[in-house]
Amino acid sequence: MPLIIRRANPDDLAAVRLIGILSWPPTYGPARGAEYVVDGLDRYWNEEAIGSAIREGRIDVALDGGDVVGMAEIDRLGDDFVLWKLYVAPGHQHRGVGRRLVEAAKTRARANGGDLVTEYDVGNPAVRGFYLRAGFVDDVAPWPGTDAVWMRSPRETPV
Repeated sequence: MPLIIRRANPDDLAAVRLIGILSWPPTYGPARGAEYVVDGLDRYWNEEAIGSAIREGRIDVALDGGDVVGMAEIDRLGDDFVLWKLYVAPGHQHRGVGRRLVEAAKTRARANGGDLVTEYDVGNPAVRGFYLRAGFVDDVAPWPGTDAVWMRSPRETPV
């Protein structure tokens, strides 16, 4: 069965939260420690935060055989859209799921007249390579004082 990308619905809440619970420890634990992971899961992956994002149409999910295997959270940031979360279940990484979710996010941003921007932790160089391959370029942070590295996927310039 082909991979399907669609907008999340309330029935996806538990599956989307599980993506975070499975993804955060290996992503952030080695560099940031268990306390950071637990705090992040409590703050950003709780039922209210994820449920609200789903109700507001900000989360897309990737389905493989009917199972949610990845998610992306997109929100407006000024004239552009920001990709706040992009996570793929550990057993489904390196299979194009993240790339397909990013392409869906770019399509949404461009359909609404904006670029897609994102940020990542400087301690995660693999993410930088992923975003460079997906067509992102370095960008300035939208506000001062952030330690995150910001990138932008600009709209195509007409020839």
